[in-house]
Amino acid sequence: MRITRQKIIFGVSILLLLLLSGCGDPQEPAANQVNRLVQGGQQIDQSLKAMTKYEQEDMELYKSILSKGKSKNSNIEPLLDQAEAHIKERRELLQQTGKVMQETAEKTEELRHSLGELTIEKQETLAHAGKVLDQYEARAKTFELFVASYESSLDAEEQLYGLMRAKAKPNLVKIKRAIRTRNEEYAKLAEVRKQFNLQTQAFNAAHAQLVKLDQAG
Repeated sequence: MRITRQKIIFGVSILLLLLLSGCGDPQEPAANQVNRLVQGGQQIDQSLKAMTKYEQEDMELYKSILSKGKSKNSNIEPLLDQAEAHIKERRELLQQTGKVMQETAEKTEELRHSLGELTIEKQETLAHAGKVLDQYEARAKTFELFVASYESSLDAEEQLYGLMRAKAKPNLVKIKRAIRTRNEEYAKLAEVRKQFNLQTQAFNAAHAQLVKLDQAG
């Protein structure tokens, strides 16, 4: 059987197409994929910093309100207005961070699947990338607790200021109870914040190690 030049070229072309189709899209290193997840959550850190600034100012406001509130002749309305405006700002920041964290957390499952398809990475790197995602998910769960605790703290503070605004004779018993509740909620928040900060440190350390493995590879 005579094989023509055209048939040979045609056969080679088909073989090349099969090889190319088998290769699929170029694969992206695990560290690059995880970096995008980290970058997507940077807005959370920015919002938390802004919230911390408000917290510092609001603690001074809170002390001033309680101090001036003891005097019958003092006008604390401007201070209450400022404090409640800050509470509104913090609520908005909290909602923004919660939304970003949820959106970023939803991408972790897709990322796990993507990492599972990688063939260009060493097993050590892939295993560590999985640990980074574990740390991120643990951090996200703690952040959910942080958001819930923060909301409760703001609710308690708002309720206190509402009682202090009463045009009639203020109910001192209710105000004292509201102060105690507010302080208890902020104490709980401090504990959750400590857990979140520890989770953040663990995640950052795991991510840094992944970057080192990528550079060494």
